[in-house]
Amino acid sequence: MMSRTAALLAIGTLALGSPALAQQGRISGTVTSADDARPVAAVQVVVVGTTNGTVTREDGRYTITARPGTYRVRAIRIGYAPDSATVTVTDGGDATANFTLHPTATILSTVVSIGYGTQEKRDRTGAVEVVDSSQFNKGRIISPDQLIKAKVPGVQVVDNNEPGGGVAVRIRGGTSINASNDPLYVVDGVPLQVGGGVSAGRNPLNFLNPNDIEGISVLKDASATAIYGSRGANGVVIITTKQGKRGTQVDYASSVSSSVVTGQPDMLDAAQIRAAVQQYAPENLNQLGNASTNWRDLIERNAGGQEHTLGISGMREDMRYRVSLGYLDQGGVLIGTDTRRASLGVNYADQLFAKRLEVTASLKGSRSDDKFTPGGVLSGATLFSPTLAPYTANGGFTQYANILAAANPLSELAYISDAGRTYRSIGNVEARYKTPWVPGLSATVRGGYDVATAERTTFTSSLQHGQVGADNPGTFYRNSPEQTGLVLETFGNYVHDVGAKSTVDLTAGYTYEQANGDYPSFTARGLASNLLGPNGVPAAKQVDQFLTQDESKLVSGFARANLSLADRYLLTLSVRRDGSSRFGPANQWGWFPSAALAWRVINEPWFQNHAGPFSDLKLRVSYGVNGNQAFGNYLQYSTYTYANNLAQVQFGNTFVTPIRPSAVDPDIKWEQTASTNFGVDYGFLDNRFTGSVEVYNKKTTNLIFNVPVAAGTNLSNFVTTNIGSMQNRGVEFGLTAQVLEGGSRGLSYTASFNAATNTNKLLRITGAGSDQIAVGGIAGGVGTTIQVLQPGVPVNSFFVYRHRTDASGNPVVGDKPDSALYVDQNGDKTINQADRVAYKSPQPKWILGHTSNLAYRRVDLNFTLRSYLGNYVYNNVASNLGHYDALKGIWPSNLQASVLKNGFVKMQSFSDLYVEDASFLRLDNVTLGYTFKQPRGFRALRLYGSVQNVFTLTGYSGLDPAAGLNGIDNNIYPLSRTFSAGINVGF
Repeated sequence: MMSRTAALLAIGTLALGSPALAQQGRISGTVTSADDARPVAAVQVVVVGTTNGTVTREDGRYTITARPGTYRVRAIRIGYAPDSATVTVTDGGDATANFTLHPTATILSTVVSIGYGTQEKRDRTGAVEVVDSSQFNKGRIISPDQLIKAKVPGVQVVDNNEPGGGVAVRIRGGTSINASNDPLYVVDGVPLQVGGGVSAGRNPLNFLNPNDIEGISVLKDASATAIYGSRGANGVVIITTKQGKRGTQVDYASSVSSSVVTGQPDMLDAAQIRAAVQQYAPENLNQLGNASTNWRDLIERNAGGQEHTLGISGMREDMRYRVSLGYLDQGGVLIGTDTRRASLGVNYADQLFAKRLEVTASLKGSRSDDKFTPGGVLSGATLFSPTLAPYTANGGFTQYANILAAANPLSELAYISDAGRTYRSIGNVEARYKTPWVPGLSATVRGGYDVATAERTTFTSSLQHGQVGADNPGTFYRNSPEQTGLVLETFGNYVHDVGAKSTVDLTAGYTYEQANGDYPSFTARGLASNLLGPNGVPAAKQVDQFLTQDESKLVSGFARANLSLADRYLLTLSVRRDGSSRFGPANQWGWFPSAALAWRVINEPWFQNHAGPFSDLKLRVSYGVNGNQAFGNYLQYSTYTYANNLAQVQFGNTFVTPIRPSAVDPDIKWEQTASTNFGVDYGFLDNRFTGSVEVYNKKTTNLIFNVPVAAGTNLSNFVTTNIGSMQNRGVEFGLTAQVLEGGSRGLSYTASFNAATNTNKLLRITGAGSDQIAVGGIAGGVGTTIQVLQPGVPVNSFFVYRHRTDASGNPVVGDKPDSALYVDQNGDKTINQADRVAYKSPQPKWILGHTSNLAYRRVDLNFTLRSYLGNYVYNNVASNLGHYDALKGIWPSNLQASVLKNGFVKMQSFSDLYVEDASFLRLDNVTLGYTFKQPRGFRALRLYGSVQNVFTLTGYSGLDPAAGLNGIDNNIYPLSRTFSAGINVGF
């Protein structure tokens, strides 16, 4: 009986136990990054609806034990869009679920570069924005500034459309009217000298290959920038380049492109100009031809481009390295313009002596070759009559008889060359030692350099229209600047965990910077032969040589304390003392302090029970002072200028060349900007929505400007001195949202939006409170200006006559006296300078940016929108050529089409009709890509197509509503649309 019972029990036990044995299946796989196909560690992989889960290892792999059945498995990691997959586990079998995670912008643990150190984004107390490589703008990117365009609230990026041309970056508006408003650029710890090339009009970041950049931090408020003292008044842009990572990796990126012109100035055609000359200048009918020529079509082209980057990186034990080579060839849509760049990047780091000594070295070098727009080409294409044929019957260029008239633009291309070459190199070596006797204490020594050697040559043939009949026809000009910047920094850092989730982080150090410049140049006139070109200089009839040299030094001491209490209360204190050679002894030194407080409300126990949708909430407030000394050297001293040989004084039989001293203010002081910032960092729904709000107030005092003084003062009528103050107030808003989380098998959608408004106002100049200084030179007469510096209005406000309007509200136009056209502001029945008023500003009231990133399986689509609202542009092409009197004189100019509507006979340069609302919405970029599933022999493979400058919606009548920061549009370089295709390969 017992044996039978035992047998039944055994059978029952086996029957009941069989499901337990059958459930021992496994789910396993690998988690990689969509960016570079590298394994991602510390990813939570869970079976949805259960507590069953694990975390990926260093190699990205994971294994989960599960019963038989069908499951939804989800992979989650902060900083990446979640991914999920459905798997079926069989009895004793294995199911595979591999995941590809797409990085997102919602990374609270992002490491932010803050100057002389780093900190996690969650611990920041100042207004700091970080854009990493996963957030960069995509597609055809040829300069680093394009990576963050429309990405950072309060940052305005404006270029001049020319390949390799100048770029202006403004952070929270301008703080100066004469000194530089450019931010300080720091590349791998090396502060850059502004310019560093053939001219200040070129992009100072041209030497950098955008494919080498890992991340860009933008420091906006004084709390964040005060550690840089006098160099941080306009904000700081910290660029970090890519480093080596575990394993040897080879990456290759290549793209080709084609650019087309998007629009041309609205000028009269041949039939219209013939009719206008017949009516308003019949005496010049004999200067018209019988052709119908579009001169813009003849000087513009479809331009090709190509770019290649090869990177080799790796990490072995404690040593990591990365070497990259790059080549860029970008043609311009204006014939004869292009830029070429060959670049080299090297990063090296090693840890020695039981990892107590870390040595890093960085080197960036490039050679850039530029062909610039020859002077007169754009203006010639605008002014030259469309009735004239390009060539004469004998094959020469058609020209007007008078050499003072506009030249045939094709002859300008043929007879003028303007080219430059720049060698640029920056580098640094840093040694950081962690002391064994005091845990948390380290000492750092860093030495860096920034060297640029350039040459720019301009050759004008004696056959060029303006040279014919000149005293010494045929000119050659060469400028060969050499700029050297050296920096030596030593600083110590102490980090101590005092317990109770509280830390102390102290930094103090010393900086020495020196900048030297040599600027030799010469001009040769009367070249012996055009066939020799520049080689004809030795036989030139007149050669004038010039040499300018300068040197500046900046010596600084600084200290900073970062305190974190109970992981809730954050305090940052910093101070820097700068001594600059650009000031006299009485004002050589300046103090630049800052303080910031932050309260991480989300970590308060009382708040966590009532947090609702909040997953992050931090309040910040800061105050600080920065200085500005970026205005030139030796302004505290009188300088003397020799007259040329045409301005000599005769004493008997002796000719004496006079000298002219400059006016000087020996007590010139630092510009100082005091800034207050209030900020809120927020996150909702597990940080699915994150962002920040900033409110700031900046006041700049002791503004430096070159102001007019009484004639005869030191034989000069201008002096550089401190004249007044200005204010910038603004609000910034940023939001990033993970809208959809479909992962690699569904639709993922991440969107970001930012908005910023800045109100600028000049508070005072020269102490009088009501002074006006004319600025903003325009075409239309020597010394003609259209903008004003005036207290109570924005800097560079337009200074115009207000047009009268009729009963319908339309402006009064036509061939009428000024009294009928313009408002008599002072009622004296005379229209004169006293009736001009400050009106509108080139600064946008709002700057908006939006980026969308969509991914479905292996297909990705992203686009960027940018908008300015409330910015105004003075259309100088319309004002200068919008009147019929331009047909008279020595030659009949072409006219701008607004003349047909307005009917002006006389030039109306100062009319507010030409100050146009240039608000716009632009689709900056659209990129469509496909990432292959790790093909055999490849680590990663991606193909993409991109369109830059897709469309622009605006009411502005000129070429580009975003042209320049000063808001004056006068024959700018053509705006283009670029189509590109590229490939990224990883081995």
